[in-house]
Amino acid sequence: MSPRTRMLAGFLAVNLVIVLVAALVIYNRPATPPLIQGVLLPQARDLDDFRLVDHDNQPFTNEDLEGRWHIVSYGFTTCPDVCPTTLAQLAEMTRRLEQTEQGAEDLQVLFYSVDHRRDTVAQMASYVPYFHPDFVGLTHRDNSANPHLPFERSLGIAARLVPNTEPGAEADPNDYEVNHGVALFLINPQGKLQAVFEPERVRPDQHRFDPNRILQDYLAIREYLG
Repeated sequence: MSPRTRMLAGFLAVNLVIVLVAALVIYNRPATPPLIQGVLLPQARDLDDFRLVDHDNQPFTNEDLEGRWHIVSYGFTTCPDVCPTTLAQLAEMTRRLEQTEQGAEDLQVLFYSVDHRRDTVAQMASYVPYFHPDFVGLTHRDNSANPHLPFERSLGIAARLVPNTEPGAEADPNDYEVNHGVALFLINPQGKLQAVFEPERVRPDQHRFDPNRILQDYLAIREYLG
C-alpha cells in the first residue's frame, strides 16, 4: 500500500470514528424535558420520614409511596369548593387514564387533610371514596412529636388554621377557618417528589385543574423518565 493510500485510509478511519462518536452522543442525549403546567424537578426530592393514617385506619409511611406513582391533593372535607372540585377533576382524569393503554394501575391518588381535628378517619372514609373508590384519604392524630409535619414540609404544603375570634375575646380552639394553597404533587415510584402541578387561574379568586392537562402532563413525565 502506497504512502498516499495509507494516508487516505487513515483519514477515512478517523472521520468514521468522529461520525460514530457524534451519533452515539446524539443518540444518548437526554430528551428535552416536557413543558408541563407546573414544575418538573430535574432531580427528584426525598421526603423526610413521616407517619400518617389512612381512611382505613392503617398507618401510612414513606414505604407506602414506593412501587407506584402517586398524585397528592390536599385540603379539608368541609371545604365548600376548591377541594371537592379538585377531587372531582382528579376522578375524571383517573377514568380517562383507565381507558388508555397505560391504564391506571400504576397511579394512586391521595387526599391529605390539613384539618385533622375535624377530618377523623371515619370522616375521611365517608368522604374520599365518594369521588373514586380507589382514592385514599390521609389524616393524622394529635401527637406531640408531630410525625405528620415532615410530609407537609417535604412537599411544601401551605395551610393554616385561622381562629374566628372577636378582638379581646378568648379563642375557641374549635372555631376556626382553614386557609390552604392549591397544588398537586406527583411522587415517583421511589417515593420522591418528582413534579408539582399548578392549576389554571380562572379568576383571581378561582382556580381549577383540567383533567386532560393533568393526564397529558403525567404521561409526558412518565415517558420522559422512561
